[in-house]
Amino acid sequence: MIKKLKQYIDFKLIAILSLVYLIFVIIYASKNAYLRILRSRSNGKSEWGAFIFYNLLDWFLIMVFMIFIAFTTKYLIRKKTKLIYIFSIHLFFSFFIGAFTLGISSIIENLNASGTARSFKSLFASYISLIDLHFLIYLSLVTIIYMYYYFQKNQENTIKTSKLQEQLTKARLKFLQSQMHPHFLFNTLNGIHSLIDIDPNKSKSIIVDLSDILRNVLEKKDQNLIELQDELSILRKYISIKKIRFSDQLNFQINIEDGMDNILVPNMLIQPLVENAIKHGYDKEHLFLEVIINIYQRKNILIIKIENNGKKINEELPLLLKKGTGLNNIKERLSTLYQNNCELKIFNEENRVITRIKLPIQLSISEIIKNY
Repeated sequence: MIKKLKQYIDFKLIAILSLVYLIFVIIYASKNAYLRILRSRSNGKSEWGAFIFYNLLDWFLIMVFMIFIAFTTKYLIRKKTKLIYIFSIHLFFSFFIGAFTLGISSIIENLNASGTARSFKSLFASYISLIDLHFLIYLSLVTIIYMYYYFQKNQENTIKTSKLQEQLTKARLKFLQSQMHPHFLFNTLNGIHSLIDIDPNKSKSIIVDLSDILRNVLEKKDQNLIELQDELSILRKYISIKKIRFSDQLNFQINIEDGMDNILVPNMLIQPLVENAIKHGYDKEHLFLEVIINIYQRKNILIIKIENNGKKINEELPLLLKKGTGLNNIKERLSTLYQNNCELKIFNEENRVITRIKLPIQLSISEIIKNY
């Protein structure tokens, strides 16, 4: 029974209601005390003591009543009671609150007066004289109750939405990564197959590098962001595979600004971009391909720039995204991770094709601790 009651009683709300009404009682009592002094009424200690006592009693009775109302309100909300019924219940209690407080106060007053009872007519007159005040008190406190439950529900919904968004983000990233990893794997296996009879040593070297890449990928398969040094380790093994396959037809140059090893980047980001540059850079007029990878930072922005001297692109990025899953997946991953705080561009510049990515810089925990 007590456990069931706890789910409808919120002690934080009770504290808020108590404080708000206590402020009202202090203001109301101060006003009445001033008027008593102004009218030169008796200043006897017993009369002042009774004045303070009955103001505190009023505060206590109102709070008992409003705790019951807070309990009732939460119950009505949870039971999804119709609005007309909720309105009717609160309207009834808004008039009953005066009868409740005056009735209890009268009983205590009569006990203190050694059995001298107030007449019903006197009590009813007091009730009518205070009916508007009690109505406003009830309305104010009920408004606080509903505001409290509204903000509480809104906060719960925000947390729930945030958790759902996080789960969705992870699910989408895993799906997108599952598309990208096999893409690279199948291309490499085809390369091994084509070399296994022609040059067994090169095939063995590719298998070793491929094994290292797959081990690295599997170890970090649940990580959406990894350190740049780990991403570059994957990239260098990939380049080693490509150089064995294409021999003198392919040249790589990697330029990394110092002090960037611990910056976080999306897992398997750079390798697909380099693969895309190789795949689309070769043609009959561009048999020798040079790929330059520049990674540097400007203020709080990480810039990854991949350029090649191969075949120029003849289409805008939106059309390129529609053609294949590789670039489109990268674009989707960046949008999921960074929303609008990132940039992906592919364009021609003089005799080169440039792929440029801009990301907000995020440091890994290890780097933050080291700096601290």
